[in-house]
Amino acid sequence: MTSQTTTPAPTVWPSVGFTDVDAGIRFLTEGLGFTVTACHRDEDGTVVHAEARWPDGGGVMFGSRGKPGDWGALGPQGVYVVAAEPATVDAAWERVRGTAEVEVLQELHDTDYGSHEFGVRDPDGNLWTMGTYRGA
Repeated sequence: MTSQTTTPAPTVWPSVGFTDVDAGIRFLTEGLGFTVTACHRDEDGTVVHAEARWPDGGGVMFGSRGKPGDWGALGPQGVYVVAAEPATVDAAWERVRGTAEVEVLQELHDTDYGSHEFGVRDPDGNLWTMGTYRGA
């Protein structure tokens, strides 16, 4: 019998679209704290594929909303970002809560199931919740 002592690397990556990818990148990096690790544009500047890594593991893939094909036709999505520490959630909350383009859906709070979290809507309508709940 084999026992696993470490958590496997995340293999599920949500995908979101942004009409203004540069504003989306600022939201992800300056607001939430992601690091963009790839950004591929075609000749006209459309982002055909991009990735942003989350420091605690995993990340999101994103591109230009409205580009040809099914992925460009995606509407707003919802993403839950797990933070390893409450301080990470607090720091992101301080950065995003005063951003004019971001709509606060849930103020920073503690849930009865043990999460320290907040929820916002980005300028493209994507829903983002960041919290410490890692799932059951």
